[in-house]
Amino acid sequence: MAASANRSSAMKDDLQKEFRLFDTNNDGFIDKNELKLVLKKLLPKFKLPDDEIKRMISNVDRNNDGKIDYHGK
Repeated sequence: MAASANRSSAMKDDLQKEFRLFDTNNDGFIDKNELKLVLKKLLPKFKLPDDEIKRMISNVDRNNDGKIDYHGK
């Protein structure tokens, strides 16, 4: 049981670190511009329209504020 809790905690820490890579201004949110920047770095030749980036965000935006926030629960 303790090993499972440690794995869960490590996964949560890893997820939070990855979130911070996208959250370039460290405000606790990933907005359209931050997501666009990361996608551009990952896929430099792939042009994703702003409306598609907004749709990606809306799929995980719990409170409809146009941003992704981290809930480490």
